Amino acid sequence: MGRVWALAGAIVAATTLVFLLQGFVGAGTLLTMGLCVGGGAVAAYLPGRAYLSRGLWLAVGVIVGALGFVLGAAAFPDTNVGLWLGGIVPVLILALLTMFTKRQSNFLAGVIGSGAMAGVYANVFNLDPQSINVSAPIAIGQTMPPLGFGYLAGMLIILFVRTDREWEAEQEARSGDGDAQPDDTAGAKQEVAS
Repeated sequence: MGRVWALAGAIVAATTLVFLLQGFVGAGTLLTMGLCVGGGAVAAYLPGRAYLSRGLWLAVGVIVGALGFVLGAAAFPDTNVGLWLGGIVPVLILALLTMFTKRQSNFLAGVIGSGAMAGVYANVFNLDPQSINVSAPIAIGQTMPPLGFGYLAGMLIILFVRTDREWEAEQEARSGDGDAQPDDTAGAKQEVAS
């Protein structure tokens, strides 16, 4: 239970850091900081130990997500099909980019970054798609810091608090040691034989 509270505390601290930096990151960042901080923390818990590359792929995912909006404004139709294309094209680009790393965790980190960018920027883009040259870089700036803070929060907990697997293995070892009983069947077999 303490591990959950440690992670919750780290996420609260990351969210508070975004709040304290609102003069730098902009008050609009506060509207979507929960999504980004949470997404960053989740990315830290993806399988594998390639922590630095996952962090980088989070950032790449944000850029690819922004590219999806650029393609949406420039090439996709202004219909539901265009919205669908805007959702799948960044995923396909990330799959192409990460297939050479042969790590699903890199792909998933990129998808989390792209999704965070979509969560931050979709409504702003929908209200004024013509301002993409100004509003998209602002949205990237509103996505990256909370996403990075969330990733850092998750990484600190991974480094300093036992993971679920470690904790479960310890619990199994404890219960296995406590339940170990002498084998009475061996004694019974000797009595029958004599």
